[in-house]
Amino acid sequence: MQHYLRDQIDWPQAFPAEEYATRLDRVRTALRAAGLDAIYVTVPADLTWLTGYDMIWYHLRNLTGLLVRAASAETVFFDHSAHVTIVSTTPEIRDVVWLEHGPVENAVQAIAGKAKALGLSGKRIALQPWSYAPHASVIAGLCAALEDIGATTADGSLLVEELRLVKSPREIAHVRRAAEIADEAMCAARNAIEPGIMETGIEAVIAESMMKAGGGYPGIRTMIGSGPRAGTHHSAPAHRRVRQGDLVFVDFCASWHRYHVNLNRTFSVGEPDPRWRDLMEKAAGCIDAIVDGVRPGDPWSRVQELGDRHTDENGLRPYVWFIGGYSLGIAVPPDWVGAHAPRPSAELPDRVLEPGTVFNFENQFDVWEDWPGGSGAAYIETLLMTETGLEILSSLRRDLVVV
Repeated sequence: MQHYLRDQIDWPQAFPAEEYATRLDRVRTALRAAGLDAIYVTVPADLTWLTGYDMIWYHLRNLTGLLVRAASAETVFFDHSAHVTIVSTTPEIRDVVWLEHGPVENAVQAIAGKAKALGLSGKRIALQPWSYAPHASVIAGLCAALEDIGATTADGSLLVEELRLVKSPREIAHVRRAAEIADEAMCAARNAIEPGIMETGIEAVIAESMMKAGGGYPGIRTMIGSGPRAGTHHSAPAHRRVRQGDLVFVDFCASWHRYHVNLNRTFSVGEPDPRWRDLMEKAAGCIDAIVDGVRPGDPWSRVQELGDRHTDENGLRPYVWFIGGYSLGIAVPPDWVGAHAPRPSAELPDRVLEPGTVFNFENQFDVWEDWPGGSGAAYIETLLMTETGLEILSSLRRDLVVV
């Protein structure tokens, strides 16, 4: 730790110290409730939530993590010595163990050795094997090393995510700012779309708008598709140039201190085939049906039920690629959504929608009937559950927009 660098911090932090202290207290309470003595946090979004740490490269050998103990107010951060500056300028990181270059086994032993020194031999320690970094074999090696000091290990992959699912008032303020940045960037994209512009040129406009607003890198790579690529799913912008008559699909996640909002709109360069307009006008009412029909305390599956009902009652099912959504919060690319969704999975049961929950809801359509203009159309809204009901965070129309 270079304390002279910490003394030179002259930019605003995402949250005051008491916000992070409250979060750590909640983690300790959750550990005790689960019969755990500690957790070694490696999920990047969880690390950001607990400390404000923001780093761009969580590679598969990376064991950057935070050790939180149920019986101690002190935490220990483990990081590569290449990140001295990042750590030194992250005020909520205090006690650090540096992991040097070399075999992963060295880092594993350093973590296990510190755990032993802190009295965690014979204790139950949770790890996060479902994190996308480090690799599962690295986590397995850490499990073995902790067991060698007499500890037992458990899966705590979702322990912190469950706590950050419902946002605090300060977090909601960040989400609202991200929504403003998203609307501004989408308007900039709309104004830039014209025949001849490359899809990558549209992304440049979006990125410039978001970065100038202080939003930072988006929650996930931007998706843009035009003409035959307008029904795109999970594809990056290409070198294709927009033509008159094209549909243009624009989908991105604006962020503010890594809190993100997902926004997707489809534009038409000139007057579209009426079938596209009809499809999107009918689909636009899906969000209205959800907002009108869902209240705090309802099961989250109620959102999916109403979305599916609107889709079927309006005859849109033959064109559906995806109707649904995901929990949102902190996004550290490439990951951008949480484990929970309006459509319950076999692994995670349905849950009550509480005020402070943020999620997106998507209406994504593929059309394989060779309608002029493109191969599909879509929109995505981000929704916030408040004390009185669902709030749509974008102010932009969601039907097909002619440019």
